[in-house]
Amino acid sequence: MIGISCSSLEDLFALRDFAEAHGLGLELQEFAQPEILDGEWRSLLRRYRRILVGFSGPISLHGPFVDLFSGSVDPRIAAVAMERYRQSLEIAAELGAWLVNFHLNYNPLVDEPTYRPRWLERQMAFWAELALEAQEAGLRIALENMWEPDPFLQVEVIQRVNHFCIGACLDIGHAYLYSRVPLQAWISVLEPVLIYAHIHNTTGVQDRHLPLTQGVIPIEPVLDRLVRCLNRPMLILEMPDLAGIRESFPILQHILQRASWP
Repeated sequence: MIGISCSSLEDLFALRDFAEAHGLGLELQEFAQPEILDGEWRSLLRRYRRILVGFSGPISLHGPFVDLFSGSVDPRIAAVAMERYRQSLEIAAELGAWLVNFHLNYNPLVDEPTYRPRWLERQMAFWAELALEAQEAGLRIALENMWEPDPFLQVEVIQRVNHFCIGACLDIGHAYLYSRVPLQAWISVLEPVLIYAHIHNTTGVQDRHLPLTQGVIPIEPVLDRLVRCLNRPMLILEMPDLAGIRESFPILQHILQRASWP
């Protein structure tokens, strides 16, 4: 499956048309914003549903992530994250989505030997609970890397939870920016649990979600490896506007044709 990101309702008409013309899915991102979730989100949800009537492609949702820490040592902070994530599951189910994407938000700057193992324990308990709720709602959850320095954190969380509804999302820009592990190694390590991927390029300094034609990531070998993953993860062109998606789509099409992607 291939999809494109949509950051706001005002972009949805044009992005829906592009997605339908090329047989793509849509990742809806506006419901990740806290001001939306604390505002008239039900009204906004109804407007999304009206525009998406008849859309046949797969729909996914980007969950909230700003200052949310599912692995927080403070149970009240973790409870806020759980509340937000449950809200995302509700919205996703109303939209007829198949997946919600959440960040793990590991903090690599914490210089404490016990941080990583205890963080992993808290993550396992957190996501095991949410996996059951996702299953009940008919949804899957993809756990995305942000500041994680290596792919083993995602794999260990997912393997410990050991639930079909929980898989990995690889954001190639984040992995390139915040990790010293090569992208090819990220893909190889995540491959057994990889169900989703965010595709964009980067300046190498800032997380700008550039078109694939720009930036410092050698994009073709990365895409060539991704499309050959055994689980055939859904690939999302994650750019802020249709112009960047239009510029990037032919590159992805070329890789898919070369790999005989169905």
